[in-house]
Amino acid sequence: MLRIYKQITGIAFFITITVSAFGQSTNSPYSMYGVGEMGDTDFGRSKAMGGVATPLYSPFHLNPENPASYTALGMNSFILEIGATAKYLSLRAEDISYDEFNGNFSYLAIGFPITKWLKSGLGLMPLTSIGYDVMQQSEDEYDGNMVITNYRGEGGITNFYFDNSVQILKSLSVGFKLSYLFGPLLKNTISTSFNDNSSTSINRQDKANVSSFAYRGGLHFHKKLSEKIYTNIGVSYGFNSDLEATNRLFITNTVSRTNGSFVDTIADQVINVGVLEIPQSYSVGATVLIDRKIELGVDYSMSMWSTSNYFDDDPNFADAEKFAFGAEYIPEYSSLSFAKIVRYRVGTNFSKSYLTYEGEQLESYGFSFGLGIPLKRTQSVMNFAFGYKKRYLPSIEALTEHHYTFQLNMSLHAVWFKKRVWE
Repeated sequence: MLRIYKQITGIAFFITITVSAFGQSTNSPYSMYGVGEMGDTDFGRSKAMGGVATPLYSPFHLNPENPASYTALGMNSFILEIGATAKYLSLRAEDISYDEFNGNFSYLAIGFPITKWLKSGLGLMPLTSIGYDVMQQSEDEYDGNMVITNYRGEGGITNFYFDNSVQILKSLSVGFKLSYLFGPLLKNTISTSFNDNSSTSINRQDKANVSSFAYRGGLHFHKKLSEKIYTNIGVSYGFNSDLEATNRLFITNTVSRTNGSFVDTIADQVINVGVLEIPQSYSVGATVLIDRKIELGVDYSMSMWSTSNYFDDDPNFADAEKFAFGAEYIPEYSSLSFAKIVRYRVGTNFSKSYLTYEGEQLESYGFSFGLGIPLKRTQSVMNFAFGYKKRYLPSIEALTEHHYTFQLNMSLHAVWFKKRVWE
């Protein structure tokens, strides 16, 4: 365990970070605000292309960002995608620094046809993640006693989804996503004040159990414009969702003296049911495939968090947005040479978080690159993606985060419901 000391605006504070538990995908101090850090939902191909996702359309990869994209799957295709991510986090603030590493499985998804015109998918991935341990040291303004406050949090919201896509015209498909959102949001604050003879600790525990549904629709247009030009245009819209969230509040007061200590329960109650809100969102993007070799893409997304509440509070959230640009290159699509059918990918993105601090919106920029390696004698693809992201507050001297990620994605293709012919 490492303790980092920093003095900002007259208040001393420490940041303590421990190795993450299984399934926890963040160690960021910024995850202490709101519902936590938004999960990385980009699959292997999208991750390497800078986060371009909405317009992607492929019979070899799943794209849950746009539920209308599943019509690209073949009639007898069954695709299993599984992803694992390793992340190296570097924190910087003037004369301090701290580095942390964690890794975990990031998603599991399948895609399959139901009928010739209806294709579907199921998946499990994180929506948000919480993981922080921060200690703040200050001085009581009334009696001058030292006060130490510990902020700790863990958990997050998981998204289990069911996608359906229908081909309504030769070049147009529609889709609908039904998501079940669940998981705990655990936040604990312990404030301890000291004097010559005793110490007093107030322990506040908030545990919100989220359990509700969310909905998203999508459109996808895909058309061959000429002998060498093919285009994809994708649009998706997420509906506003009022999540069912039961929040248990438990507060105790502990007084310790030289002759003993006692604990008094101040509050133990269930409060605020159904007031956690996920806002409406939308995304739109397009790609152009040239001569079956180069595909160029652009994607824009917006989530309207400024209209959301968080357990009856006004958290001063801001609208989150993201611009992504990416490219994929295949030297020779139908070649028998292994080196010529490898997919080379690169991308960049710029984004603004829904979180604000002292009126400043948290921003980030990053880039990525990777490979898609077809597996011999199959239509399966192994994808590698390397990414870097810097997250910071533009005009405030505060912590800057540098994220270095490596993602391994397996897109496994199988044939099912195919009639066998016996001779």
